[in-house]
Amino acid sequence: MNEKVQRLVMHAFRGIPGEMTVDFGKGESVLVYGDNGTGKSTIADALEWYFTGGIELLSHEGRQHAVRYVGGEPNGATSVEVVTNGTLGGKVVFPDERNAETFQAIRRETFLLRGRTLADFINKTKTEKWKALVEILGLDAIESLREDLQRARNDLRKIAKAAEEEVRSYHRALASGSEAVTHDTVLANLQQVCQMLGVNPPESLDAVVDPSWLSAAVGASAAVSAASSREGLLGEIRTLRAPALDRSAVDAWNDLVSSERARLLPRASLVREAKRLFETGSVEPGRCPLCGQRVDDRNLARRIESALVEVMEVSLDLERFRDRVIQHADDLETAHEKRLSIHNRARVIELELPRLPEVVHAGLRGSVDALEPVDVEPIASYLSEVRKWDRAAGALARKASPPEPTTRDTHLVMLAALCQQVNAWRLAEKKTARARRALDLAERVFDAYQKKQKEDLAGLLTTISSRVAQIYSALHPGEDLDAVSVEPWTAKGVELAIEFHGSHQRPPHGVLSESHLNSLAIALFLAMAEGFNKQIGFLLLDDVINSFDIDHRGRLAELLADGFSDWQLIVLTHDQQFFEHLSRRAPSWRKLEFTSWTYASGPRTTQYETTNILRNALERLESGDVHGAAAKARRALEELLQEICEALWAPLPFRRGQANDKREIGELLKGVRRTLKERAKLLLETLEPLLMNLEADVGATLNVAIHASRSRPGASEVKAALERIAALDRKWSCPECRTRVWHRGTPEAARCKCGQTAFPPVRV
Repeated sequence: MNEKVQRLVMHAFRGIPGEMTVDFGKGESVLVYGDNGTGKSTIADALEWYFTGGIELLSHEGRQHAVRYVGGEPNGATSVEVVTNGTLGGKVVFPDERNAETFQAIRRETFLLRGRTLADFINKTKTEKWKALVEILGLDAIESLREDLQRARNDLRKIAKAAEEEVRSYHRALASGSEAVTHDTVLANLQQVCQMLGVNPPESLDAVVDPSWLSAAVGASAAVSAASSREGLLGEIRTLRAPALDRSAVDAWNDLVSSERARLLPRASLVREAKRLFETGSVEPGRCPLCGQRVDDRNLARRIESALVEVMEVSLDLERFRDRVIQHADDLETAHEKRLSIHNRARVIELELPRLPEVVHAGLRGSVDALEPVDVEPIASYLSEVRKWDRAAGALARKASPPEPTTRDTHLVMLAALCQQVNAWRLAEKKTARARRALDLAERVFDAYQKKQKEDLAGLLTTISSRVAQIYSALHPGEDLDAVSVEPWTAKGVELAIEFHGSHQRPPHGVLSESHLNSLAIALFLAMAEGFNKQIGFLLLDDVINSFDIDHRGRLAELLADGFSDWQLIVLTHDQQFFEHLSRRAPSWRKLEFTSWTYASGPRTTQYETTNILRNALERLESGDVHGAAAKARRALEELLQEICEALWAPLPFRRGQANDKREIGELLKGVRRTLKERAKLLLETLEPLLMNLEADVGATLNVAIHASRSRPGASEVKAALERIAALDRKWSCPECRTRVWHRGTPEAARCKCGQTAFPPVRV
């Protein structure tokens, strides 16, 4: 069920010093109007904070405390309460103790679009757009599995490559002249040696693997065994091949780490490791995975994610180039370890080989770890020294081997060595076959998964694109700007595109104005919410029309009123023409107008809150806060007198803009008296004693300056003042229907909703 907001209660939150309630009825759409600085965006801030755990504007370091009203009481609570028609409602108190799991179910929901961040998605890079879509569409688990499959495939490639190289080394050892190494040629060579020795030749290579055949053919002579091991080692030395230098891999790495983008590379490694530690739960909850300091889990996750988006593109290049250089380091390390093994085994048979060249793979890895350029010359020099060592070792191996077999034992040694090599070759072949089968399977699984992922994504993007195009065309009809689409671009990127007078523009920034780009952002926002919201059934647009002209503002009003009537829309604007136009297009929407904001009182609206303020003042008085109760009582009296003056069109001196809300109580009382004197003289005579007492209260009991002195009034005096304000408030409400006496009619002649109470009062 897509839930809608029914009531929002904010206490000491952002620009609200006390408490403010916004009533949405049963989940009706609301149009909010107010000049800049009157506090209307506090509604957006409150809903964003409640449903996401943060406010994007305050997400940077050092701003989180700004959720709390700056002049709030030291021990007072800052809270936001949301009532919905489902299960998403609740109350959150600052500091927010909720963890990341709280937002797991709705973190992909789209519900808030602000004017200041209107084109954020439009202006993201293709990789950042991909990252945002992955989160919004719930593709993160799918993408994570794709990455796991890719890593498994790459690991199997490495294993298969190493196995194939091992097989090639045995091929070189078993080669006889220019003849290709096959099972048949190797078997023929074995049979020829056996005939020379007068030994029953094997019928197949499978027989050679059988230890009983080798024992019967060669015998258990220790001398033969030792000689065969010697001959095998010498044959291995003669077939050594140094790895080739992969200059292209090193050059690509050096170009990357030497570029301007290199400054992001340390962050890429650091942030990725932080993300891994955070997601695997390898660190204590509530602590940074890197420095161990206390930190809010939700803010940490958001900041890590934000940092990852920034370094995503360079991180992908880092992985690709680093893997090639590390593979080269692996090859050098394997080559060194093989020669070190040969060197040690040669000592056992009293064969003194030259000293091995100084290794460089450690330095190569060090440069990669430090994200520094790799000096290719030491590697080239090292490989040159390795080739020299191979030639020198090969020469010594040839000298150590008898030029021609002269005895039967020598022939038997040759046969035993050949059999050992054949067995090792067969095992290497089987290992290679298993690795190749596993790699082929991994390739097929990865390709099929990636193909399916691309097809599904293409379907999703087509659905989004179709709706975006419809909404965009509604905002810009007849402008020859159509075929709006969201298209895949590279393996991990998406981009917006548009057909512009027959040309395909991707991205569209080169042909669209700021207003058109903002229209595209609104269209994308609405289409994404329509297509993918599962729980949130309201959309909040905060001052999104700043770059629109009058015509386009009118089209947006029509689109919202007619095209999204099934949604609860909360539209905030400072533009009076847009407010009036949307009010006419959507007469059933609720209206809320912010008129001003003051430090002491917070936002003022055209909806008067005298009763709520009086109740709050009484609560403070009962809790022992006499000073706070007096301040609230004074505020309630101001609110009531302003409401009376506005409803009865009391003649007050002209003031421009927000200054109209900043009138003294004495000025308001003059306006009330003057109006009643002209239209309801008997009512004025009845109210005059009460008005005079209230004037005295304002000068003494409700005077904030007196409360700071020693002779400040007591709780009983404040309570009496509250009762007098409540009495004045009741004079303007019908005792039957509880509505104001000016509910219907004009200031000269009005009635309550039920018609039982009138203004001016009717004589009975």
